[in-house]
This record gives sequence, C-alpha cells and structure tokens, in this order.
Amino acid sequence: MIRFSPLPAALIISLLAACASQSPPPAPAAAPAPKVAAAAAVRENKPPEAPPYVYSYNPLAKRDPFRSLVEEVRAPSAENSVCTEPLCQWDLDQLVLVGVVTGEANPLAMVEDPGGRGHLIRRSSRMGKQGGKVTHILRDAVTVTEFWTGPDGKINPNPVTLHMKADKALVPDLDLASGKKYP
Repeated sequence: MIRFSPLPAALIISLLAACASQSPPPAPAAAPAPKVAAAAAVRENKPPEAPPYVYSYNPLAKRDPFRSLVEEVRAPSAENSVCTEPLCQWDLDQLVLVGVVTGEANPLAMVEDPGGRGHLIRRSSRMGKQGGKVTHILRDAVTVTEFWTGPDGKINPNPVTLHMKADKALVPDLDLASGKKYP
C-alpha cells in the first residue's frame, strides 16, 4: 500500500496561489512617432540613399572547380551548338599559345590543346567553350573576345588574352670575333 504525505501537495498549492496574485508586468513605452524622425531628416538635408549594389557573376574565362582537369574530348552536341570547331572543346585557360607568324596581311598563330596537338588559328577563328572569336593576333599574344549576356539582357564582351610563354633557357649572344657573351 502506497501512502502520500499531504505536505508536498500543500506546498504546490501555496506556490500556485502566490503566482496568481502577482500583477502583470507594465506595458512597454510607446515608440516615437515616425513623422518626427522624417521631419528631422528633412531638416538636415540628407541626400536620398542609393539603391543597394547587385552583384552579378560572370563565369567566362573561369574554370569550374568541380570539373575534372582530365576531361575527355566531347563531340559537339545540341547544347554546344554555338561553336562546332575543334578548339571549342576546351576552355581558353586550357589552351597554350605556342607560336605566332606576323608581318603579313593575315597573321596566324598556333595553340596547343591539353592533348598536345597543335591547331592553327587566324582572325575570326572560333575557340573556347563560350565560342569566342579571335579578334587580335599580335607578335606575342592573341586576344579572344567572348560574349556573355548579363542579368539585364545586355550582351557584354569579355576579351581574354593568351600570352606566349617566355623561353625557359635564354641563350646569351656570342661575339664570334672576341668570344664574349652578351646577356
């Protein structure tokens, strides 16, 4: 048989009665009127606030960090219908400028793909996954202009320059008469 003591029950009842007799907390003070704050701003002649800056990301000429660097060569598909030339299979940062022939009306250059194959390009050749066109061929660089559409629908040019690598071993000039080496 279980026995209950009346003492804990009496304590609980007295605590509940004490809590019920307390008055509610006072109401918070009223906030100042918004008209007063607006009038103060007008008196100080503050310029209106500018709209917040909206960031727009431009993925051109940036490598996807989640894509493998060792990528298989893909055949042109419907999604890559912008450019069907062989150099459109790789991003511009994967192509290396190897040589340039200038001094004629239509200069040409040679780029090397990640597989080590060389490709000849001229002005208005297409290259890169975005289907950029070669716009300038200089003696040590090639400029490819890609176009991307911004969030406002405006078409923006993005010129990317491929520079030729510097020679690894610089051979000094040799004066055959005196045997001196010039840097």
